[in-house]
Amino acid sequence: MTRPTRSLSTFTDTRGRTAAVAVALAALALLGATAAGTAAAQTDGPTVVVGDASTTPDGTTTVDVVLTSVPDGLSGYYLELSVEAPETARIQSASYPDRFGLTTEPAIGDDGGSVALEAADVEGAIEPGATDVTLATVTVAGVGAGDAGLAVEPRQFDADDGSAFTPDTRAGTVTVAGDDASSTDDAASAGSDDAGSADGAAADGSGADATSSDLPLSPVLALVAIGLFAAAGARRRG
Repeated sequence: MTRPTRSLSTFTDTRGRTAAVAVALAALALLGATAAGTAAAQTDGPTVVVGDASTTPDGTTTVDVVLTSVPDGLSGYYLELSVEAPETARIQSASYPDRFGLTTEPAIGDDGGSVALEAADVEGAIEPGATDVTLATVTVAGVGAGDAGLAVEPRQFDADDGSAFTPDTRAGTVTVAGDDASSTDDAASAGSDDAGSADGAAADGSGADATSSDLPLSPVLALVAIGLFAAAGARRRG
């Protein structure tokens, strides 16, 4: 019997296809690493970050608005900060660090849902390469329990050489906790008041019984008593 054989060219083709697949996979891996590095580089660029904070209804808290880096310095900026849930929290006030020599009064919306901030570094206090530059500090008041997002929108950012740049953004969150402790205290107080009212009612009831026994006789009973005395006197005379 003759065994089937494969030609040398068949093995050569198979090896060639295997090598091609290996090269393709290596290329894909290299592209993936390059893309990941590019994404990381983009993430590491200047970013305006709004801090997180927590408070209670009728309470206040503060959040910082920070620019993570300024490779070419920062001569000035203009941005807007908005509350995504005004029924949960509202902006009460805002202030700037002293390093900004020229600032405008924070423009807060009528409902406390937004604020516009603008400042300039006229003395060059913020040098190129600086990191974690605080742009402003915003005071937020709690309104109702829940989470309120704080979104930031860069309107204009200028480097020291006058060129404009657009930083990335990262929103913050203000958590307004429910006033559970106060509610519990109120409920306990209400229960104590109810118990006190019940005790008072019981005491009033017993007092009413004792008092009613001391009251004078009604006119009808008085007439009956007079009649009994009169009858008794008539029997004695008879």
